[in-house]
Amino acid sequence: MRLLLPVLLALLPAAALASPGGDLDFFDFERASLDETLNVRTAVASRLDFSAREAPGIVTVITRAEIINSGARNLADALRLAPGLDLAVDVESTLGMGIRGNWAYEGKVLVLVDGQRYNEPFLGTAQINRIPVEQIEKIEIIRGPGSSVYGGFAGLGVIKIDTRSAKALDGAAAAAAYGRMQRGGGEASGDLAYGKVYENCEFSAQFHNSGADSSDRRYTDFSGGSYGMNGASDLKSRSLNIYSRNRWFTARVIADRYRTTQQDHYDSTVLPRPLPRNFDAYFTELSRELTLADSFTLTPSFNYTYHEPFNGYDAVEYPRDKSSHSSRLTLVAAYAAPGGTRLSGGAEYSVDKAILADNTPALPPYYFKGGKRDVKYANSALFLEGLSQSSLGLFSIGARYDKHQEFDHAFSPRLAWTRVFGAFHAKAIHSRSFRAPGIDNLAANPDLRPERVTVTELETGYKLTDYLFVSANVYDIRIKDPIVFYVEDSTQKYGNYGRTGTNGFELAARLKRAWGYADASYSRYAAAHNTVAFYSAGSGGELLALARDKFTLNSSFRLAGDFSVNPSAVYLAGRYGYRSAGNVSRFDDILLANVNFSLKNLAGGRLELGLGVYDIFSSGYSYLQPYDGGHAPLPAQSREARLRLACKF
Repeated sequence: MRLLLPVLLALLPAAALASPGGDLDFFDFERASLDETLNVRTAVASRLDFSAREAPGIVTVITRAEIINSGARNLADALRLAPGLDLAVDVESTLGMGIRGNWAYEGKVLVLVDGQRYNEPFLGTAQINRIPVEQIEKIEIIRGPGSSVYGGFAGLGVIKIDTRSAKALDGAAAAAAYGRMQRGGGEASGDLAYGKVYENCEFSAQFHNSGADSSDRRYTDFSGGSYGMNGASDLKSRSLNIYSRNRWFTARVIADRYRTTQQDHYDSTVLPRPLPRNFDAYFTELSRELTLADSFTLTPSFNYTYHEPFNGYDAVEYPRDKSSHSSRLTLVAAYAAPGGTRLSGGAEYSVDKAILADNTPALPPYYFKGGKRDVKYANSALFLEGLSQSSLGLFSIGARYDKHQEFDHAFSPRLAWTRVFGAFHAKAIHSRSFRAPGIDNLAANPDLRPERVTVTELETGYKLTDYLFVSANVYDIRIKDPIVFYVEDSTQKYGNYGRTGTNGFELAARLKRAWGYADASYSRYAAAHNTVAFYSAGSGGELLALARDKFTLNSSFRLAGDFSVNPSAVYLAGRYGYRSAGNVSRFDDILLANVNFSLKNLAGGRLELGLGVYDIFSSGYSYLQPYDGGHAPLPAQSREARLRLACKF
């Protein structure tokens, strides 16, 4: 892989400059009307694009302007502003998503960056803060099943991220940021980008480098051990993202090195010293869209991904480094029939190969299924989707069939009805999805079955005025045979364990005027159908770690010319977690309040300045563990001030 990457990087620019191609659009949120923001095009819930109000899913779209205005330091800051999403700690200081009260870190929420699947194949995890927000053009989120489109890592949701296109860049750009926390820890980042649409082609390249402390506070385990995280919780990220499109093919290469340091490890005891943990990954994609008729296209694509997740060999604490080679071949056909009917379908074949490092001890806990040092698993899938427009609304049906060589097949259907009539829209969606066991899940338990998810969702929205829109949705999530991590007799295990799930509702409002905008949401869930003791908070209505009630506010006020003040806040209530071994209790409500001051269009429109203050009221926020794994609350950052400078050449 080390030799292949430089060759690909060298070929891409030459291919871009030598060949004709097309153009890409991007969404200008600042100038858009309320109607335009509500009807922004999205393709996260389907292989066919829709307006957000028509899409067959509960969709949230976060644009670049909203991310930059809010002053989001990382992807976690941006995702917190969406209803129904929460964060919790897993092990080794890694953070994962909760969706509508359900823990979704291991293989239950798919993270896509420019179409590349960031979930590693061993456990299905994705490290969200490795993705630089400075490069993001748009985030699309479905808080619901995505397996009918994406397969076994999209059981509870999908986060689809598009970085800046060549048209959006239109030249060179640079950005730098520096932040300082209350107790001295800090972060620094730098980004360089270039993109251009030429007469016959387009090309873009984006580079990111950053370093940070994940916290400046003190972590204390359940045994009384502790350590100061300032200087012992390093996060280092470096990535290069290159894209080329011409009349023959589209190509992308991403090299992403993400390195962390942790001392909290995975149980109730602090490590005697900080231990490095590496999450290096490399992605390549090659595709071509073939137009066979005016309304029929065929798109073959090939993806290759190399992962080294959770690596950092230590003879005592973690003597198990590993790597994976994943290849995926996909063929997608799309047909637009007269009268508004559209069809999409195709096939996918993928192979994951995993290899243990040569220095791995010859002990059963470290080897793969069957006591092997390397394994290879194949998965075949067929998928089909169709939609029909009529006076009654838009009807869509989709399904995907997956057959993995090691476990039962999975069938993921989705039925959806959506209708937009004037200021009003309505959605009704019923779908099934699954979570596929990962390579290390099967190593721990060869008899694991896929967990099955059934979700019913209803949404309605209404534009009260030309400036104000409100929406509400209700949902019921039922998870059968969830794949649960637990510790028994000091041994880490995975098993299919009963049932779990939630039901609840989400309310949202958007106000957009010439002076700016304000988005507010309230989401609430209740535990339902749960028989998994490892997830239970003991009170019946809550699950561990994830706030039962969540309020968000994200706003921007243009005070004078191009100077704006951008307050944002997240209020979390009803969090339950372990304060000590065996002691579950309710944690205090938390208000995370931020404000970012922004000055744009300096130096003839080429310079931007931002100054943000985060956790203004020093909330003392900590991430809780959403299962009974022995991990104490992990302190988040304290109050922080951060300066951002961006320029365009």
